[in-house]
Amino acid sequence: MNMRSLHINSRMITIIFFLMVSMSVFGGRDNGRFRTFKKAMAAAENKDFETAMALYSEILSQNPGHVDALTQLGVCMVTANQSLDSALVLFNKALNIIPREDRFSPFGFELQRTIARTHNLNAHPKKALAILKTLKDSVENTQLKNELRTEILQTRNAAVLLKNPVPLKITNLGDQFNSGFDDHSPLVSLTGNRIFFTSRRPAGRDKELSDGQYSEKVFFAEHNGYEWEQPRPMGRFFSRSEHKSILSLSPDGNRIFLFKNDREGKSIYVSNYRNDEWQEPEKLPHPINSEWAETHASLSPDQSTLFFTSDRPGGYGGLDIYMVKLNEYGKWGEPVNMGPEINSEKDEETPMLHPDGRTLYFASEGHSSMGRFDVFFSQLEEDGSWAEPVNMGHPINTPDDDFFFVPTLDKSQAYYASYRFKENVGRSDIYKVEFDSLYNGSLAVIEGTIQNSKNLPAEHIRILVSRDSDNKRVGDYRPNPETGRYLLFLEAGESYTIKEMSPEKEEEEQVINVPEQLAFDNSEQVLMVQDPRMLPPLKPEQESFGVDTRKLAENNQKSAMERINDQERDTTYTIQLIALKHYPKVGLWFFNGLNLETVKAMEGRDGYLRYVAGHFDSREEAIRYRSKIQREGHFADAWIRPWEPLKELSKGQTLLAER
Repeated sequence: MNMRSLHINSRMITIIFFLMVSMSVFGGRDNGRFRTFKKAMAAAENKDFETAMALYSEILSQNPGHVDALTQLGVCMVTANQSLDSALVLFNKALNIIPREDRFSPFGFELQRTIARTHNLNAHPKKALAILKTLKDSVENTQLKNELRTEILQTRNAAVLLKNPVPLKITNLGDQFNSGFDDHSPLVSLTGNRIFFTSRRPAGRDKELSDGQYSEKVFFAEHNGYEWEQPRPMGRFFSRSEHKSILSLSPDGNRIFLFKNDREGKSIYVSNYRNDEWQEPEKLPHPINSEWAETHASLSPDQSTLFFTSDRPGGYGGLDIYMVKLNEYGKWGEPVNMGPEINSEKDEETPMLHPDGRTLYFASEGHSSMGRFDVFFSQLEEDGSWAEPVNMGHPINTPDDDFFFVPTLDKSQAYYASYRFKENVGRSDIYKVEFDSLYNGSLAVIEGTIQNSKNLPAEHIRILVSRDSDNKRVGDYRPNPETGRYLLFLEAGESYTIKEMSPEKEEEEQVINVPEQLAFDNSEQVLMVQDPRMLPPLKPEQESFGVDTRKLAENNQKSAMERINDQERDTTYTIQLIALKHYPKVGLWFFNGLNLETVKAMEGRDGYLRYVAGHFDSREEAIRYRSKIQREGHFADAWIRPWEPLKELSKGQTLLAER
């Protein structure tokens, strides 16, 4: 997660050059102050902003009119997420010291441009526009004029989007996940019971780095059906002083893609989950990784296509999004640039394809960005082209960097990281986003396992899925090579033809019908609390599993064990297998592998029919039972529920064996 920057990465060298030139004019070349200034610049370049700001402040205590120290202290404050208002005071003070005839000198020009960017970051685009228009009229250089036109366009976009915010609810995941350090890149499993994220908090015997944080590591936590367990570092993925950041999680949860700086540069790695543990990450092969920078990767829902970013030659500008498909033998083919509909003349990042297979989320500095990276989505058209990208709007997007946006199966929910809210636990924090209304349609998740009686190479096996209504191919699914398990993400209310095949053999076709009632519904799993104070409209705070989340937030000083003891007393548990609306019939085949004497159908007052298995005196017993049935390859999205609230919600219950 990049810290806030006024295009600092590309502009820092330029502004420092002008500052060094200006010292003999405005600050004097006092040897003591000059040495202090050089130390401050070195600290800022190492991202040790606290040291840099202290040194610049020392210079200003001796010489309050030191233009260079004023400007660089303001730059550090913006970059380190300090007060924008305070930075603007420093910038304007420096501008007022400069003689009026020098305000459009190279240094004066860059300083005014920096003031405009800070106004835009501070949600004052009109103030930024006034400065940018004056600057554009003052230059003749064509390239610089074009850059300013782009900035003016982005600032106008910001003015429109800031004035028309998207109704949504943003929930901080709380201090169990967020620390006093950068926490970002959240990834939540399909069933919502496992979360992965990247953090720069200390772990083990880590060495503190110059910026006051520690090397990036991947952490994970599991939800036991009642609450989140404590996050733990994934030791397999890191060594001391080595940065590794998580990029994406495969749809079945068995592959994690990682970013790492190695000897060849910026590269993409993958770790596979085998034998109940994550394997050592392996570098993705050429031509995915190259001598150029590859910074992000994610799989399509059928796991046959990889979307990744690269700045290799032949693109449309900077980092572009590419896609590469598996061939019939399970090998990656040649990458294809996704074209000008998706890629702009600027950088694109973090592509994520929704499980519907048609909605691509990504970040871009181009298109209709309101400044730096914004999150966009594009829909796949019937003819195979991508529609014009749509800006996700404010407050998801700001004039700052916004680029790691992870949608869930329900398009009205997503996860992302930000440092923009007052409720932040530390620096960048992880949030859950809920839109009031975004998703029209419903997906069903169909689980299956291939038999592979002929012992074919696992990577050769494909599951081709076509929609019967228009005979259109909607998936080229690849099962897990270790377990043979696969997940199909299909639109409910349709029938499909499924064909299992390999280069050597083609199985008979099978037709399945996916009724509306099988649509995935995650609305009952309200897992997060702590809402940031944002402008209305917001959804009212919900209750979770019969527990008042307001009371949970008020009691967050209690230890985890105290909270469990308070809420678990006299509580028993069951395993919810599936919840369906309108009471559809479920065939006994669905419960293969279970003792039908333990399965109950519970008719709910809320319109759901819930199928549950077992009744346990402790959560630990329920966890053991769920693990047992899931090890056998069944009921991956089963979750543990307290029995008493579920019983109160139900009008009646029937043993499945009696039906």
